[in-house]
Amino acid sequence: MSARVLPLVAGLFLLTACTSGGNAPTVTGSPGVSGISAERPASLDGIDPCSLIDDRGRGALGITTTPHNGVNVSASSSCGWLLPDGYYATIGLFTQVGLDDLALPAGATATSIGGRSGRKVVKTADPGCSIYLAATAHSSVQIDVDQGKDPETSCYDALKVAFVADPRLPAAP
Repeated sequence: MSARVLPLVAGLFLLTACTSGGNAPTVTGSPGVSGISAERPASLDGIDPCSLIDDRGRGALGITTTPHNGVNVSASSSCGWLLPDGYYATIGLFTQVGLDDLALPAGATATSIGGRSGRKVVKTADPGCSIYLAATAHSSVQIDVDQGKDPETSCYDALKVAFVADPRLPAAP
C-alpha cells in the first residue's frame, strides 16, 4: 500500500471508530459523534447550513476560518469553509428535492453515512467530490469539496464533513 493511501485508510478507520457509537453520546436512533446531544430537526426548513458544522465540528475538521455563504447556486441555501489542506467544502441544502429526484451523473455511486442513503460523485476534470445525502423523503443535502488537486483527497474530506454534519440533519428516511 502506498504511503499516500495509508493515512487515508487510517483516517477512514478512525472516522468509522468515532462514529460507531462507542463511548460517545449519541443522537436518538443513529450513530453519534462525540459531544452532540441535540435533537434532530424534523426537516431542513429553517436550517442554516452554517450551523451543520459547529465549533466542535470545525475543531474536528481542523477548520480555523469562519463559515461564509457557499457558492452552490442551485441549493436553497449553502455555506462554505476552507479546509486545512486548502480544499474548499460547501454544504448545500435542497429543501424541496429528495435524493432520488436529483439528476446525478451516471457515474454516481451509492454510499451511506450513519445509515443515511447517499450518492458520491467523483469529479476528475476539475478535481473534487460531491456527496449527496437523503435528509427526508423530499429533501437532500449536497456536500462538495473542490479546489483540490486530487479527487481521492476531495472525497475523503467530503466524507469527513458528512460524518460531522449528519447528526444535525433530520433522522434518516
